[in-house]
Amino acid sequence: MLRVVQVGVGGYGAWWLPTVLGAAGRAEYAALVDVDEAALAAARQQTGLSERQCFQTLDAALNSVQADAVLCVVPPAHHEAVIVPALEAGLHVLSEKPIADTLAATHRIVAAARRARGRLMIAQKGRYHPWVRRFRAALAGGAIGRLNFLTLHYRAPLFRWGASGFRHRMADPLLVEMSIHHFDLLRALLGRDAVDVAGRSWNWAWSGFAGDVAASLVITMDGDLPVVYEANCISAGDLTSWYGEIRAEGETGTLTMIYPRLYIARRGADQIHTAGLREDLMAVTDAHAGQAVAFGEFLDAVEQDRPAETSAEDNLRTMALLFAAVDACHTGERRRVAGYLSPPA
Repeated sequence: MLRVVQVGVGGYGAWWLPTVLGAAGRAEYAALVDVDEAALAAARQQTGLSERQCFQTLDAALNSVQADAVLCVVPPAHHEAVIVPALEAGLHVLSEKPIADTLAATHRIVAAARRARGRLMIAQKGRYHPWVRRFRAALAGGAIGRLNFLTLHYRAPLFRWGASGFRHRMADPLLVEMSIHHFDLLRALLGRDAVDVAGRSWNWAWSGFAGDVAASLVITMDGDLPVVYEANCISAGDLTSWYGEIRAEGETGTLTMIYPRLYIARRGADQIHTAGLREDLMAVTDAHAGQAVAFGEFLDAVEQDRPAETSAEDNLRTMALLFAAVDACHTGERRRVAGYLSPPA
């Protein structure tokens, strides 16, 4: 039974409460931590924990209860202050993405994980879905012949994003808070890492965000595979699912995920009858369903004493793509991802 201290129980942290409670028999709450007393009271009522198990700082919790792991669900700028002390205390850590809000902090956290006795996993829930495995297997099995390129288009209506509003004050809210999911999903779908990235991001006066809320990128993956990524987190028109709309173009068909179906479209369409011949592969689960699977992977990794699929070491490659994309958008220059796999000078 893994005894968990959750740091951050308001906002998105509240979405984690039923996930941990749903793992009864494998995990249980040792303590809850939040600076917001109202959020802490609501979480205490939902979990049934006593006041003696609720704290406003991680230090107070670790000094008062016996714990095996920390679940970090606080804004990225505060990840280092939660993750590193937990690792240094010998605990396992499951953290929301991204690892941190800066490249330097990311590398300091990864370095701490390398020294630590406990495991550090990043909860990249997007890749923990059956359809993601099926997509990758279809590509590997030659279901659409040789792969030409992939596109991912994402449109969301997030005019207000989070009760605390921290995302509205960030320099790059789209890339850091949303595109990080898509970047990791691309790696999972293709079984490849990014080589370089170019593009631009932008904002507009009425967005309600201080930083850029839209982006258009061209990413080169291993094997010289082009990926076109376009995203807008406050679209006023037709929307996509949380995953976006994904198309892998091949010689003999297009492997397509448009929620809620994964299918292959074959030749046969024209510009009047625009739908190709369809081979349905499977239903696509709701994005939030991946959270329970991700938590199960964390529990398995701890029990089996192995790195999780989205260990900090692996997720560093996703983070390198993120920071390369941020710099590419701000400078207008193509950036090589490998340069971000080492700490900044």
